[in-house]
Amino acid sequence: MPVLMQGKEHAIGYHAYLKNQNITTCTLKLIRYLFLSVLIFVSLFGKAQLNVDFFRKKGVDELNSKKFTEAIQTFNILVRGRPDLSEPYLLRGRAKLALGDLKGAEFDFTRAIMNDNYNPEAYYYRGVVSSNLFDYFSALEDFSKSLERRPNNPNVLYSRGITKIRMKNFEGAISDFDTLIIYRPDIEQAYLSRAIAKAENDDLQGAIQDCNKAIRLNIYYVDAFVKRGVFYKMMGEYQEAIRDFDQAIKLEANNTLAYFYRAALHINLQDTMAAILDFDRVLALDPYNDLTYYNRGLIKASRKEFRDALTDMDMVLKINPKNIFTWYNRGIINLNLKEYNASIDDFSEAIKLFPDFAAAYMGRASAKQELKDYQGANEDYEYAIAIINLLNDDDFSLLDQKYSADSDYLKRIIEFEADFNSYNILEGRIQYQHVLIELKPNVMIYYYPSEKVILDEKKRGYVYEPLKEFKYNSDLFLLGINSEKVSLSVAEAKMISDQVDSIMYFNPFDADNYFVKGVLNWMLMNYSEAYTSFSRAIELNPDYFEAYFSRATVLFELIELQYSFDYTEPTIFLSADGSALSQNERENKIPDFASVISDYDKAIKLNPNMYFAYFNRANIKNRMLDFEGAIKDYTIAVALNPEFAEAFYNRALTLIYLNRNAEACFDLSSAGELGIVEAYNVIKRYCGK
Repeated sequence: MPVLMQGKEHAIGYHAYLKNQNITTCTLKLIRYLFLSVLIFVSLFGKAQLNVDFFRKKGVDELNSKKFTEAIQTFNILVRGRPDLSEPYLLRGRAKLALGDLKGAEFDFTRAIMNDNYNPEAYYYRGVVSSNLFDYFSALEDFSKSLERRPNNPNVLYSRGITKIRMKNFEGAISDFDTLIIYRPDIEQAYLSRAIAKAENDDLQGAIQDCNKAIRLNIYYVDAFVKRGVFYKMMGEYQEAIRDFDQAIKLEANNTLAYFYRAALHINLQDTMAAILDFDRVLALDPYNDLTYYNRGLIKASRKEFRDALTDMDMVLKINPKNIFTWYNRGIINLNLKEYNASIDDFSEAIKLFPDFAAAYMGRASAKQELKDYQGANEDYEYAIAIINLLNDDDFSLLDQKYSADSDYLKRIIEFEADFNSYNILEGRIQYQHVLIELKPNVMIYYYPSEKVILDEKKRGYVYEPLKEFKYNSDLFLLGINSEKVSLSVAEAKMISDQVDSIMYFNPFDADNYFVKGVLNWMLMNYSEAYTSFSRAIELNPDYFEAYFSRATVLFELIELQYSFDYTEPTIFLSADGSALSQNERENKIPDFASVISDYDKAIKLNPNMYFAYFNRANIKNRMLDFEGAIKDYTIAVALNPEFAEAFYNRALTLIYLNRNAEACFDLSSAGELGIVEAYNVIKRYCGK
């Protein structure tokens, strides 16, 4: 028994050692207790490691049951206990995504990739997040990496197709859906999404055929019936559209969009009572739907139910007080009710919101006539005629038909279903009935090939001297300033980004490094990443003018993108079971640009002579309908640089909106002289009469 003897000898020697060291029996017991405690801890820790499967299963069950907050808590245990694993981050990211925590989800998917850079699911879900953060090129890059690791994954092909629809790349979207259908011809969502892309690409017949295929795969697919009904409506095939909306409602009794579209079709079919009943159903399900109140009010007015119509118009204005069409039509209703002073107030409000609204002047003239204010009535009538002349409309026989407030006119107005504010300045545009004139866009700092920077400086006069001293300038690339979008190839952007990353590795506290990263991400349309980089540059250097200037422009683009999505746009948010999550309808209001203005204010305080900052701030104020504030900033810009053509042009358009044409015409002349060719088209419309 040599081993036992050897152990016994070791034990005897150990006790002898303890005795020689004057270790008491109590101390020996303590050591034995501590040794035993360590063994117990190791044993428990080993058992805890075995519980990874338990917590994973618990978290997945919660995720599939849509208990997302509970799932996050469960996955937190795994993340803390095993931060080296990829899957807990991936699963927690999916729960955050389902809750709309995009930045948190993005962090988790990135950590999953760091722990396992082969994980195709992590790239896929991060691509979904990037797409919803408007970082489209990052999304496409992640989708490509996912497909490299797991080719022809249906989810990735589908989400990439949706992203391309968002980018208005309809041909590319159709191609992705084509590929998806080859591998999975049983997915009805693929046919419906391809139908949407085809419809956007002006192929309505192809869109309807794809809806048919989706319905053949799933005869209970409500969205396919609604979309096909919309496409039939666009083609003028009203009976087919009605049948589809009927079927959608039969399958899903609470589908407000199906009721709304069916109501609009009842109007085309001269069945106003049926239309009102459908609008009633919409409002019972969604009592704050201003579009439905508006349309129902128009129908009631056409049926001479003026008191009820007035109530509906009042509701619209409570929800959306900037709706000029509602002010106008409430004026018509009050005119019919012989409430002439109220009618004049309503028409005046419409004119205040849109100074060249000829129909409002005509309506106000009628109300003044009834009050025996013949001079005022004649002035309004003459002004309305002048506006019509300005629009070059020589067919005076159509005057009453086009600008009077009869039921036919009201019926035609009902067809604008998507946008109440079409006569306001929206997204940098001024609209005068059939005339659309664009403001010159914001100026932004770019990093692009040196020869193009030099050419732009010579051609357009875009020069900002401090940029010439920037440390990243080289013979190949320079920082420049431009109002036109400038792009880099992926290879160029990667080369520059790698250089910056290598420098940042050794000096992570240099604000310039983050600034150039922000510029690169801006140029690649990775707006969220650009915003983060500019913010970091500002943290490191609170007086960094160029970072404030650039961050303001990026933030403006982010906010505009958020509000540019139509409520019918497809979404790629996914629930735990793989089904699509519904997207809330976009509120019809002007976004909050206070943070954008704040950054421009700070930039101007740091450099009060930088005229580009005043120009950009003026554009934002225009977007906010602060026209006087915009004019003031354009004026400062041209005072600092009397050859700033775009500032003259944009100030002119703002003045025209405010009906100050005489002043505008001088600015248009200056803009044309300085190279803005479009100025002459505007001069022809507004300065030659």
